[in-house]
Amino acid sequence: LSMKFSKNWLEEFVDIKTSNEELCEQLTMLGLEVEDFSYINSPILGEDAVFKLDITPNRGDCFSILGIAREIASLNKVSLKFPKINQIKEQIKSPVSIKTNGAAPRYIGRYVDDININKKTLPIIKERLKLSGFRSIDPVVDITNYVLLELGQPLHAFDASKLEGNLRVRFARKDEKITLLNEEAIELSKECLVISDEESAIAFAGIMGGVDTGVSNKTNSIYLESAFFAPHVIRGKARVFGIQTDASLRFERGVDYNLQKMAIERASDLINVNLGGVFGPIQESINKTTLPKEKSISLKCSRVNSLLGSNFSKKTMVEKLRRLELHALSPSSKNSIKIKVPSWRFDLDIENDLVEEIARVTGYDKLPQRSLRSIPREGLQEDIISLKKLPFLSLGYNEVITYSFIDEKEARLVEPDNDLIFVTNPISSNMSVMRPSLWPGLLNTFIFNFNRGFKDSKIMELGRTFKKNGKGRISEKTFIGGLISGLGKNINWSEKSSAVNFFDLKGDLETVYSSLRKDVEFRRSSHPYLHPGKTASINLRGQKKNIGFIGSLNPKILDKYDIKQEIFLFEVLAESLDSSIATKYKNFSRHPVIQRDLAFVVSKNKPSKELIKLITNKAGKNLTHLKVFDVYEGTGIPEGKKSIAFSLTWQAGNRTLLDKEVDVFIKKIVRCLSKELNAKLRT
Repeated sequence: LSMKFSKNWLEEFVDIKTSNEELCEQLTMLGLEVEDFSYINSPILGEDAVFKLDITPNRGDCFSILGIAREIASLNKVSLKFPKINQIKEQIKSPVSIKTNGAAPRYIGRYVDDININKKTLPIIKERLKLSGFRSIDPVVDITNYVLLELGQPLHAFDASKLEGNLRVRFARKDEKITLLNEEAIELSKECLVISDEESAIAFAGIMGGVDTGVSNKTNSIYLESAFFAPHVIRGKARVFGIQTDASLRFERGVDYNLQKMAIERASDLINVNLGGVFGPIQESINKTTLPKEKSISLKCSRVNSLLGSNFSKKTMVEKLRRLELHALSPSSKNSIKIKVPSWRFDLDIENDLVEEIARVTGYDKLPQRSLRSIPREGLQEDIISLKKLPFLSLGYNEVITYSFIDEKEARLVEPDNDLIFVTNPISSNMSVMRPSLWPGLLNTFIFNFNRGFKDSKIMELGRTFKKNGKGRISEKTFIGGLISGLGKNINWSEKSSAVNFFDLKGDLETVYSSLRKDVEFRRSSHPYLHPGKTASINLRGQKKNIGFIGSLNPKILDKYDIKQEIFLFEVLAESLDSSIATKYKNFSRHPVIQRDLAFVVSKNKPSKELIKLITNKAGKNLTHLKVFDVYEGTGIPEGKKSIAFSLTWQAGNRTLLDKEVDVFIKKIVRCLSKELNAKLRT
């Protein structure tokens, strides 16, 4: 929702000593974001600048030059000015009477006769309308639009000669129809408010006038109306019929309910100067029971300083609010102030609204910087895991941050049971569930990049997941999840590139936990999100409860997204990566190493970790390195068997090891694996 205006026009309401760039900054800091601004050289206004503001829906008062001027005046501690309005002498009686109802607590009108509609609009009015994005139509409509932009009060002019008797505000009758000024015929419902003469509806109240009583080049007399319509009555009606007007935009958000008479007087003065005419009295119909009452808000000074981290005195707070025309009522206590809310501020209702006003007029950038105090929640891990202390980034991962809300169908793939937590009022239909896992977010990030040609990915995320526990309460846990897919290395002329696999991801996790001096074990398992035959649970050595899962994405999910390459994922509890162990360094050995390679033929289903455990136990204290360098199945290997080859390295810290010492360990290793696993040494 935007508002365009020229600086020249704004200067009629407030003396601005700042440059255009500084004005942009001031407006943005006040919460009126400058969407665009440009310098112009107008033949009418001279050198000028046009600003386009992005106005938030709660600030209906700022859809006017007057409203913006109030904000600038408060920030710069200068007085607000009003254009001089010449009072018009009442020369004739009005042939029209008016009557309102509760939906329009204040309805004001004025009859004007003997106007010259064929005169041209004053050049300054026409130019300012043009710069504000309004096209010139005729002098009467131009003046009503000018007052709309200037004061924020919509006005409408009926051709008085086309009115059938008196005017009243009422709700539409069932199946009542009206043709609007845009020549669109609509059928009204009983919830639609209209302006009616004694025959039929002549305007869709707060939205648009009817074509039958519209001003034309034959118009000689007009009836000028200015009203305050209850926002909830107007709100949403324009959208039902696919109409959005400058009037409905303002009435929906609430206009100043004390502004109507001033707007009529301003328009009357401009009509008199432009078109001449003789004027009837200003007529007013009020429904006092529904007219908004003046309201006040109590403000505790300690509350302000607590929320803003400030140390403002009561006097300072009163002064800051006074600049926004938020005046203190007396009496007030030592620690509290009662503030009168002006009639144009529909957005102010509670104490915190006033705290925000103090922050705005102070300047958010000028508030003191203080750290927030954390409030521990029951069952929530308090320690914050720092990714800086973990080697994920050095292993080539890129950190991503995804939404905590995901689609229900995606959530069901991870958590098929009824442990999901639904959002009562979701942002959109595909963000209706709190995520039970980081995997859907990681997968969506991969798919987004994959569809744009980036097929190699190595990403990870630290974030919270949400489930219901056995007692129906919310369980909130922090996890670290990761995803890899595509080629493991960039294509290079000197080496072949190969696709990443399960063991690449497994190796990364082992590296991370090894850096924390923790050992992890991988056990064959299953998970609905992962491939039935390529899934493992993850455990810290010696602990029964698993800390996460690792595996290949379920092929059914791959087919759903039409992805032809494998995707590998892991997810582990963040607390399992927390460690208070400081890194310790030891002197390296200056003595030579002894290296041996051993290959064993074992059952195909036997995991390598069992062999590694037995080898480590029998290899002696000087074993410094052990790795699997080959796994082979095929010719020369019996069916149901596989060959696993290990590279072993020994090195003593204080002497040179002898081959015969290592031979003893080799015999122990071969004997142990033969006895425990029926493994045969492959020669």
